[in-house]
Amino acid sequence: MTQKSKSTVGRRQFLKGAAVVGAGATLLSHSKLAQARGANAKPIKCALIGAGAQGLILLRDSLKVPGVQFQAVCDIWKYGQKYASSTIVKARVLAYRKKHGSKGLKAKIKEFTPRIYIDFKEMLAKEKDLDAVIVATPDFWHGPHSIACMKAGVAVYCEKEMSNTLENAVGMVKAARETKQIVQIGHQRRSNPIYTEAYNMITKDGLIGRPTSCYGQWNRSVQPLLTFPDQFPIDAATLTKYGYENREQFRNWRWYKKYSGGPICDLGSHQIDIFSWFLDCDPDSVSAIGNASFYKDRQWYSDVMTMYEYPAKAGKVQSFYQVQNTNGYGNYFERFMGDKGTVTISEDRNKCYFVAETGYDPPAYVKAIPADKLVERDGYKAVPLEEMIKARSAAGAKLVAARENKNVHQLHLENFFQAVRANDAKLLTCDAEHAYPTAVAVLNTLPAIAQGKKFPLPAAAYKI
Repeated sequence: MTQKSKSTVGRRQFLKGAAVVGAGATLLSHSKLAQARGANAKPIKCALIGAGAQGLILLRDSLKVPGVQFQAVCDIWKYGQKYASSTIVKARVLAYRKKHGSKGLKAKIKEFTPRIYIDFKEMLAKEKDLDAVIVATPDFWHGPHSIACMKAGVAVYCEKEMSNTLENAVGMVKAARETKQIVQIGHQRRSNPIYTEAYNMITKDGLIGRPTSCYGQWNRSVQPLLTFPDQFPIDAATLTKYGYENREQFRNWRWYKKYSGGPICDLGSHQIDIFSWFLDCDPDSVSAIGNASFYKDRQWYSDVMTMYEYPAKAGKVQSFYQVQNTNGYGNYFERFMGDKGTVTISEDRNKCYFVAETGYDPPAYVKAIPADKLVERDGYKAVPLEEMIKARSAAGAKLVAARENKNVHQLHLENFFQAVRANDAKLLTCDAEHAYPTAVAVLNTLPAIAQGKKFPLPAAAYKI
């Protein structure tokens, strides 16, 4: 199931296609995918590298995708190994019981139990028949892990941010080009039908008129650092071998400059990616300020505020984005404002709505929404986005229904595994090639903060 060839597509062509393919409509009718989904389709043999909190989320959602079978787990900590292994076994036991009952189940437990590895190189050397790997390790390991998997002939789903350095992110893109492997980066909003339909409304229907500004935030309340449970020790030699100074930094790597780009990269990359997607361009400058004074026990800025400028076709668009770890009010969402209205989008469906400007005559599908479906938001009568999607088209209604009871990561993982099964990288909604510009935009907030002035992002900065 490894990828043998991949056609090169332009960034804008890819982004426009993703609005349709990511939603799932085209995937369902794709001939190669239809063949691969047949009754005799072989399972996708998969491994997990990095069984921390995010890795376990991705594992659980991957196990909900039919035909995905995990046969190996790689992590340096016994806690992650144990939790991931038991999660896999429970899922396979449940599937077996649904099909066969309990007869013969005891003899199957060994077969259902994944092989455990500490070193990823050993795993790749021994697991010769892997089709795909989920990489959910700390950001500074994303490049080495993903590149090694690509060179071993394995498709890769790598969590965002691509890396904590542009050098490693460039290496990932070059490896994907050289190996022709299927590589998905974990910007999961690109596979969410709420986002793809909102993209169509804004870019195709002109729902908000000319875009003039964007706003996004991810606010979180004050949280202590993670502790290390005594019942699951990890020795200093292992920590040192894999790049960690101590157990505390291993557990809280997101807060240390050696391992990550801090909250602006960890959280902001999701939403800043949406700005570039919807505006069909990358920012040409960034200004930013960061506050590292609140917490005394960590390195990175807890709160960051950024200003980006986008050279959109209709004219310059400014965006303001903030990430806070000192106050959780409002949580997370993205907002697109234009001269005719405002669209607010979020992975929280209750925060997805449209507000028209006074005197604006919106599209018919907006006016078709009954008054009892309207909600009040910030003193305005707002139209829920899901109601608009349903009214806009039958296909949209189907997409909203298909999203029910699915976690946000599951949709993106489904897209990845569909591409793996069909052996077609063009089906991906966010490959490495097109995730790289977001890495450029996000990681450059750090020198912008350090310099305290507008930091230029010329077109050449996004090219490899």
